[in-house]
Amino acid sequence: MSDAYEVNGLWRYPVKSMAGESVQAVELNAGGVAGDRQWGVRDLDTDRLASAKKPRPFGGLLDWSARITDDGMVEVASPGGQTWTAGDPELDTALSQAFDRPLVLSPVEAGREETYDSEWPEIPGTALSEVEVELPVAMMTERASFVDLAAVHLIVEESVAHLSELIGAEVPIRRFRPTALLRSVTEAVPGFLDLAWVDRVATAGDVGLHIGGPAPRCVMTTLPQGDLGAQREVLQALAEHARHDTGTGVFACLGTYAEVTNPGTVRLGDHFVLAD
Repeated sequence: MSDAYEVNGLWRYPVKSMAGESVQAVELNAGGVAGDRQWGVRDLDTDRLASAKKPRPFGGLLDWSARITDDGMVEVASPGGQTWTAGDPELDTALSQAFDRPLVLSPVEAGREETYDSEWPEIPGTALSEVEVELPVAMMTERASFVDLAAVHLIVEESVAHLSELIGAEVPIRRFRPTALLRSVTEAVPGFLDLAWVDRVATAGDVGLHIGGPAPRCVMTTLPQGDLGAQREVLQALAEHARHDTGTGVFACLGTYAEVTNPGTVRLGDHFVLAD
């Protein structure tokens, strides 16, 4: 017996902590989504990557956006709509002026150890609460991109709907920055069913995946971004109703992290099957 879902959304984030782009298909390999988080904003004062996980000063990165153009270049747009190509020194100047510190947009260097600063608000009952910590990039996967933990991030639509019901307000999917949004093809039982997805095998189209376990959530899920205001109750509700022991501590979780075991392409409408 297996659980079946349909791929109902796909995203790619060319620059770490910036808004990404909704796409029709993604190529997946051992390093994750092709083109995903291949660039990051580097703070020249610390030589660490800038992350919206440290809202002061970098929460505003979520108001910037990045996409891959038809000719394969990465285009970055400011909140005001001005655009640059990644690698343009004028973009570094614009970022430095916007955040009032020396910043450059840096490409990933395969294998290089990278870190970023993160700020964790009070999250009762969890391992990281009211602390600031420096965290490594690509903590659970190969250092081929600037992902935080794993190569692929999956969100189940019904879990977000359940969270919205608990809060009493819609929680937009893009707060969680997933790779893929999954919708059950059968009537789903209300709740956070994917909290039980630990050490599981799955397929999405012809792509093989190994799901490690639930994804810990951080302050980024609560921040204002684009046309969304702050929504602090997201993290509060997950801390109360969706805690999970990841093996490194208890965290408020939503969605799951996965690694690619069989590369290929995933398209909107593909079936996602979770094996027993």
